[in-house]
Amino acid sequence: MSNSAEPGIALLAGKASKRKRLAKELTDFGYRVVFAGDPDELDAARLQAVQTDAWLLELAEESLLADWLLEHSPVPVLLGAGEIPDTDSEDYPRWQRRLLGKLLPLLGEPAKVQNLAPVVVPQLRHDAPSCVWVLGASLGGPAAVKRFLDQLPADLPIAFIYAQHIDAGFEQQLPQILGRQNDWRIINCQPGAHLRRGDVLVAPVSRSLRFVSEGVVQLSDEPWPGLYRPSIGAVLDETLRAFGAATGAIIFSGMGEDGVEACGRLRQQGIEVWTQDEQSAACATMPKAVQDAGFSHREGSPEALAAALRDWLHQEWPLAL
Repeated sequence: MSNSAEPGIALLAGKASKRKRLAKELTDFGYRVVFAGDPDELDAARLQAVQTDAWLLELAEESLLADWLLEHSPVPVLLGAGEIPDTDSEDYPRWQRRLLGKLLPLLGEPAKVQNLAPVVVPQLRHDAPSCVWVLGASLGGPAAVKRFLDQLPADLPIAFIYAQHIDAGFEQQLPQILGRQNDWRIINCQPGAHLRRGDVLVAPVSRSLRFVSEGVVQLSDEPWPGLYRPSIGAVLDETLRAFGAATGAIIFSGMGEDGVEACGRLRQQGIEVWTQDEQSAACATMPKAVQDAGFSHREGSPEALAAALRDWLHQEWPLAL
């Protein structure tokens, strides 16, 4: 541990430009950067001599230094800050929020925050999700999504938006259908509600959905664009706009190709897009369209996707678990 009252962070990044940029970001958060070395010039003995409260690593997947720290470091090790967006990008404050959200549970709130984009601080409610994933589905979707949710504990640092093609008369029944045998809060949209970790928010059929600051739900009488209600593509685009890099998507069983183009936009920004596999889907047309377009990063049964998401959360948000 470092001896200063100000939390100290040791930084390892393969590129000098990224080390410099990350060191500035951490300092602007109010933390103290106690070490920022070139990994090519380091060994285990030098790492062991560093006095710090935490390590932040931005290294190649195969790194002996990372392996050594994960096994021997007496202080927590954070893996990966991700690509840093341009400061004038809409994604920049969301990236800041994500990184700070990983640091806060470990090091506490910074004593002095400098130059922090205004969007960051309001997002740090104790019940705010670390990430928000869209579950898109059509024919056969409720059964598949229920199988998926039944395999996930509801205390994960995630919220879901469930976009299901369905007749408006059945929309209000979805929480009862999906909520049996699991502890997720499956809720229909109410204007002004906060999206919280543990929520599965059912996208409305007759009204379009938008998120304003702090993940607050806003509904509009303006219809969804396109042929489908709700529009999976529009829900994906809105989630990406509102939550940026803290977004993901899984496309389950269904007919048609709703959401394919939006999945491509997510993948262009390096965001996870997963799909239900053909063998387990009641109707594989919709997930297969995403796969055929080259936008699916992972395929599997609902149970396999649930297990993969738990692993992904442990890797991406270890301190929020």
